[in-house]
Amino acid sequence: MRHSVFVTALLVLALGCGAAWAADPAASTAYNWTGFYVGLNTGVAKNNSRYSVSEEHGFLFSGSFDNPAFTVGGQAGYNYQVGNFVYGLETDINYEGPSPQLDYFGTLRGRLGYTPADRLLLYITGGLAYGYVSSNTTVNYHYFAILSGSSSEMQVGWTVGAGGEYAFTNNWSVKLEYLYVDLGSMSYTFNSGAVGTPGPTFDTITTAINTTQNVIRVGLNYKF
Repeated sequence: MRHSVFVTALLVLALGCGAAWAADPAASTAYNWTGFYVGLNTGVAKNNSRYSVSEEHGFLFSGSFDNPAFTVGGQAGYNYQVGNFVYGLETDINYEGPSPQLDYFGTLRGRLGYTPADRLLLYITGGLAYGYVSSNTTVNYHYFAILSGSSSEMQVGWTVGAGGEYAFTNNWSVKLEYLYVDLGSMSYTFNSGAVGTPGPTFDTITTAINTTQNVIRVGLNYKF
């Protein structure tokens, strides 16, 4: 459903921008995407991360984070146009919240685009992703007190996506973009305390998390 909504929105953007281009005589001069640009973006990230908690003697429980979060950030990049094809490199960094897991994330991506109409660019993109992942685990372990552990660390993974961008002046453009972000897995352990008799002995509790999310966002770019 999320992918179909994005595709529909992208088609609406393409048709609307194409109609605006056809109706504007000033847009008849061929636009060239070559150059450096900077911009801002905002959107929604849908967390699809999963976690599991286990101890030395077996599995305890598992679950998932499926909450949406607000994102806002900035990007910079460079495009080079050859005929109707546009080759680019873009980097961005984004705050995410409120999120129980991901504080911020960024990407470094290549872009391959095609211009089906003047001032309209459709592209695919992919590359490196990174993010600061935080986790807290609380366990009511047997007859002992409620136990907890936590971890926060930088994770590195990958991202792929697609988008559309329209230049409404020679310097300003607006874009709609989808990214799938996979930051891989992390795990951490904490001690359960004394268990059993005669004792004491100690069990180790392990939390494992796989961090993924879908991001849909809009952006505004200024080309130098």
